[in-house]
Amino acid sequence: MQVHELILNEERGVSLTALVQSVGGEFGRVVKRPAILILPGGGYAHCSDREAYPVAFAYAKAGYQAFILRYSTGEHKTWPNPLNDYEQAMELIRSKTDEWHVFPDKIAVLGFSAGGHLAGCAATISKNRPNAAILGYAVLAQEVADVCQSGMPVPIDEVDQDTCPCFLFHTRDDQIVPVRDAIEFQRALLENHISFESHIYAYGEHGFSTGEKSIQNGEFCSRVPNWVQDSIAWLTDIFGEFGDGRLEAPACPPRTNADREPHLSVDCTLAHLKRQTGAASEILEPLFQEISLPEHSPLFYNMLLRTILRYRNIPADKIGEIDQALRSIPNQM
Repeated sequence: MQVHELILNEERGVSLTALVQSVGGEFGRVVKRPAILILPGGGYAHCSDREAYPVAFAYAKAGYQAFILRYSTGEHKTWPNPLNDYEQAMELIRSKTDEWHVFPDKIAVLGFSAGGHLAGCAATISKNRPNAAILGYAVLAQEVADVCQSGMPVPIDEVDQDTCPCFLFHTRDDQIVPVRDAIEFQRALLENHISFESHIYAYGEHGFSTGEKSIQNGEFCSRVPNWVQDSIAWLTDIFGEFGDGRLEAPACPPRTNADREPHLSVDCTLAHLKRQTGAASEILEPLFQEISLPEHSPLFYNMLLRTILRYRNIPADKIGEIDQALRSIPNQM
C-alpha cells in the first residue's frame, strides 16, 4: 500500500490522505478498486482522528482505495469552504482513477457527525456527487447544523430524485445529534424513491467511530460495531462484488423503481405505466386484462410491475419477454 499526503489548501490546512493498494500481481484479476472518501466529524471545529485512519483501514481490508479528507474547520469553517474542499477532493480522485486504480463510478463518501453533514450535502447538492453515501450519526437537520454554523444547507431539505443511495447508522439515545435526523432523512429518501439501508441501535454515546474499545471507551450496545461490515456488504450490493477485472452487476438498484429511467421496464410502478400511451399501452392493456388486475387497488398501484407479475404466477421467461419489449420504449416522464 502506498500512502500519499496531498495538500489541497495550505492556508486552510486542508489535506487529502490517499491509501492506495496495488492491483494485479498477487491480487490476481483485480485491476481497479472501488473507493471511499472519509469525512471525519468534529463539529466543524476539527477533524477527528478516531474517525480517520481506523475507519480507512477497515475499508482497505475490504479491498477499497481509501481517502481521508481533512476539510476546513475552526476559523476556516465558513460555508461553503468545507463543501468546496469536498468538491476539490472528489475531482482529484476522479482525475487520478487510472493512477490510483479506482473505478470512477464506484466512489462512496462516508461522513461522521459534522462530517456526516458534509457527506449529506455531497450526496444532495454537490457538483461532484458520490455514487453512494454512508452517514454515521450525521447532522442532517437544521437544529444541530445551526449549532455548528448558522446558515449551512440542511441535507434533509435537499434530498431529491438525483440523490445517491444512502446507508445510515445511529443510536436511539444519541444526546448530541438526535436520532430524528436519521429518521427524517430516511423519510425524504423514501419519498424520492432512493435506495437506502438504515441501522438504529438501541443505545450508545455519540461519536463511537468503528465501535471498538481501543477507539472509544463509551457505553454502547454490542451490535454497534456491526455497522462497519454491514456498510461494506451494502456497498457490495450497490456497486457489485469483485469479478474478473471488473465489478459484477449490482444486486440492489440505486432507486426503488425505474420510473425515471430513459426506457420503460417491468421495474416501473404500475402507477407510472398506467400513464404511458402509444406502444406501451398496446403491450400493457392486454396484459392487465390477462392478469385481471384491479383498476384502482392502492395495494397494486404503487407496486413494481415485476412484483405484480410474480404474484400472478407469470413465468419468469414471460416476464423477461415483457421486460425486453418495454425496454425498447422511451419513458414518458
